[in-house]
Amino acid sequence: MAAEGYRELAGHLAEAHPAPSTPDELAAVAVAYVRFALEHPALFRAMFAEPCDPTSEERVAATAAISEYVRGIVRATFPGVDADALSTTVWALVHGLAFLHLDGKLDSSTPRRSPPR
Repeated sequence: MAAEGYRELAGHLAEAHPAPSTPDELAAVAVAYVRFALEHPALFRAMFAEPCDPTSEERVAATAAISEYVRGIVRATFPGVDADALSTTVWALVHGLAFLHLDGKLDSSTPRRSPPR
């Protein structure tokens, strides 16, 4: 079930923007991640309830695909940075926001980013 959730999430993110390469496009993908969590709370929680089972090829591949997707966005958006470190930071931030919304710590009635300044 978790692997299917990762595939659905990947599709949802690609729908938000197929090839993000700017901070605004990265923000659109981040909002899509949080929206996915809010629209599929049980699936989202199931996806992250347990550590990734290294013997489940399907789950390992699905997790790796999301990780590489985020790294690719970071490489395109911020050339020259340590993509591994920054992609982990970006994922952690967005994932944390998703769970803060799911756990009722933030208002989830309008999960969108603020307008650019």
